[in-house]
Amino acid sequence: MLHIIKQEINMSKELLSKIEWACRLKFKGKEQLQIVNGCLRIIEHTNLAYVEPHRVIIKDSLYLFFFGGK
Repeated sequence: MLHIIKQEINMSKELLSKIEWACRLKFKGKEQLQIVNGCLRIIEHTNLAYVEPHRVIIKDSLYLFFFGGK
């Protein structure tokens, strides 16, 4: 049986502030953001892993953010 391990990846403060800044500039603060942190999914006892990106939903549009950090 496969066992999948899910580890949440926290969004960096730098990326979060850039997203909020862009939304304030574009939408004048009227739109509500829905931000979902990405996660790392690892299948135990294999070398398979999947990185799920951070998701931001604005006006029923889904945006994916990958951020490698430093």
